[in-house]
Amino acid sequence: MWTAEKTGLKIEIKDFGPIIKGKISLKPLTLFVGPNNSGKSYAAMLIHSIYETYIPTIWLKDLPPSYPRELFLFRDLGLRTIRKDFADEQTSLGKQINGLEVGCELEIPKPLLDKINARIFDKLYEQRLSTEISRSYASPLNELIRIGKRAFSLKIDLDSDDVRMACEGQQLKIERYPESDIKIKIKLTDDVDIGLMKISEEGDGHLIRINSGWKEDGAPRLMGAIIEICGSNILKKAATPCYYLPAARSGILQGHKALTASMMRNAPLAGIEKFSEIPTFPGVVSDFIASIIEIPEREGTFYPLAKEFEDELIKGEIVVRILDDHPYPEIRYNYLDTEIPLHRASSTVSELAPLFLYLKYVIEPGSILAIEEPEAHLHPANQRILAKYLVRLIRNGVYILITTHSEYLLEQLSNFIMLSKIEPKKRAEKYGYAEDDYLERDELAAYVFNLDKAGIGSRIAEVEITEEDGISQEEFLKVHEVLYDEIIRLERDLDGDM
Repeated sequence: MWTAEKTGLKIEIKDFGPIIKGKISLKPLTLFVGPNNSGKSYAAMLIHSIYETYIPTIWLKDLPPSYPRELFLFRDLGLRTIRKDFADEQTSLGKQINGLEVGCELEIPKPLLDKINARIFDKLYEQRLSTEISRSYASPLNELIRIGKRAFSLKIDLDSDDVRMACEGQQLKIERYPESDIKIKIKLTDDVDIGLMKISEEGDGHLIRINSGWKEDGAPRLMGAIIEICGSNILKKAATPCYYLPAARSGILQGHKALTASMMRNAPLAGIEKFSEIPTFPGVVSDFIASIIEIPEREGTFYPLAKEFEDELIKGEIVVRILDDHPYPEIRYNYLDTEIPLHRASSTVSELAPLFLYLKYVIEPGSILAIEEPEAHLHPANQRILAKYLVRLIRNGVYILITTHSEYLLEQLSNFIMLSKIEPKKRAEKYGYAEDDYLERDELAAYVFNLDKAGIGSRIAEVEITEEDGISQEEFLKVHEVLYDEIIRLERDLDGDM
């Protein structure tokens, strides 16, 4: 599976769903906190949609890890057809090449590269991202505009490609394109070993060497090569696998068999009748169901870590069985050599089962994993265990995005920030952790979604994080203060009645 060293995403959101305004910068660990219905899931799903935009729909599961998946995106986006939009530039380029002497170079003008980039981003965002957002939310784009507003706007800065766009109807429209940061030169040579054309990287750009036998009618092929270089530069930086574990996943997991059975019953009627029995699901839920049904047979990189996680938290393991009488996998809880159907297991086991399966078979270094409320149905002691393994995933190159209501989880993650200042041996000997169980301050970002006074929208604010105190608990302290005040008033009233 494809891996990445890092990912960089910054987004600005305005009037999207319940979100009035906010800025988010993705870090190895990104936390969303705040009250219910404040837009945490909206923001998390938006981030997932952005990364899904860069993932090919034409996908071969058994590709070798080194195979460039951006080649499939070229087919998805129809980038090879862009060449027809540059007929005048092709003609001009052909004439310049024919006038070039052997050994001389021609640099492609930056305005042409910017124009090519703009055309690629049109296909990537105006077409594909529009479709992906509608799919993820199972909603037309205009219904995602905040109530009372005419449009929503997004600024997406993904690995230095800064794009501004807005939506007033059914499609995103780009208002500002990123400038091209690539350089391309063409060199005419009489080297017969290169064939007609050879492309190589050179410093901060690319060099296209063409044979002196070049003909003007080869200009379309040369323009295609320039477009391919620009497209690869954009797509290669951002094609990061992103997986989403939605809320209520235990119920979804236990109900997916009924949904699959309904689809199988209606399959013969495809194209004849509408599937009225099948409900509409958000794309993140549909993707989750599909990923469970298509769990790979081979063990992933994090299989040993997942096994250790299972042993410590559920004292057993989640297993996948293919039964003769079912066309889909049966997921069970193996406890003391006894396999228990998931619907009979505890809520803790059923809620964590998808996470264990993803870690065993799906997630790889370089992936992004978004989890809604990972603490659901977990005792505070188990939330501490969960935090430890999330940190270990981060140490191994996984980016994690979490929506949470748990102060226990935040406090434990704060402890891992403070542990970064403790010597590795002392972490193990005094605190009982592994030497690499820690979080650096700049590896984590936290955002609170504050409802406005009218309660009809939220503003996103970054939460203060320090090496000395960890993550600010101000959001939860407000609740504590209200509870404490109420307790004091109740005690006074009770004392007065006695």
